[in-house]
Amino acid sequence: MLGVTHSVIVPTAPITIVNAGTYAIIFSVSGTEPNQFTLYINGAPAPSTTYGSGAGTQQNTGLSILTLGTGDIITLVNHSSAAAVGLASVVGGTEANVSASVLIERLA
Repeated sequence: MLGVTHSVIVPTAPITIVNAGTYAIIFSVSGTEPNQFTLYINGAPAPSTTYGSGAGTQQNTGLSILTLGTGDIITLVNHSSAAAVGLASVVGGTEANVSASVLIERLA
C-alpha cells in the first residue's frame, strides 16, 4: 500500500496515513451478533462513519470519503454495539474465511 503503513495484522493495530490526501475507506465485518462499527481518526469517531447490522448473520459494510493528513491514525472500532462482537470465521462452507477487512484508496 503506497502512502499507508500497517506493520502488523492484529485486531487492535492502527493504520497510519503517510501521504496527506482524500481517501476512500471501505470496511467489511462479518459479526456473529448485531453490531455497529465506526472509523476513528486519531482516537475520535469520524462523522458519518458508523455503520450497523441488525442481525449477526448480516455483513456490515461501510464506505467513507475522508480528507486525511500525514500521520493520521485510522482504527476500525466496535463503537456502540450492545456487547462484544465475535467474528464469523467459518461461514458458508468448511474453510476459514476472512471476517473483517479494510480497503483504503487515495483519490487525490
